[in-house]
Amino acid sequence: MQHQEASVILNYTVSYLSLEMEDVKFFKNVSGNPAISFLKAISPDTSYFLYLYKEVGRKYEWTDWLRSEKSKLESFLNNNNIILYSLILRGVPKGFFVLDYRHLPICDLAYFGLFDDVTGKGIGKFMMNRVFEEVIESGDAKTLTVNTNTLDHKSALPLYKKAGFNIYKTEIHKRSASSQLEKKEYL
Repeated sequence: MQHQEASVILNYTVSYLSLEMEDVKFFKNVSGNPAISFLKAISPDTSYFLYLYKEVGRKYEWTDWLRSEKSKLESFLNNNNIILYSLILRGVPKGFFVLDYRHLPICDLAYFGLFDDVTGKGIGKFMMNRVFEEVIESGDAKTLTVNTNTLDHKSALPLYKKAGFNIYKTEIHKRSASSQLEKKEYL
């Protein structure tokens, strides 16, 4: 006999934010850390992306890619306008961000997150400065967008606001809680 898990419904608010690149203000007093580097991935494979995605999003209902077809994720990651950067601390991945240039002159900060063991140490500000550097260096984006929701880390929205992003839209959503999805692996 199989047991059915009760489906938990989560209500949450999504905030959509934007920042005009001409208004970028880098975080001050963010010291460089020689133990941190950023690795740009060219067409990363799904297993690496999902490792980062699950490690960052485990507590925050990051399950969309776990619910989708592998081919959709492969198509996303292999698009030349999608760029993944890993934050490497002492040789080990500890966070990542993804820049989506598919809708220029808008660049979307599609993913931005740190592993639990490095949150609260100023590394998010350091990584946001790196996002700004990368988008400015690309030269094609006029606007940087990002979204976050009330299921994400409590510091996500305040960090984006401190970085100069402004909320231009909010939406109320609901979804089923993840349950066993975080254990799903693509073959």
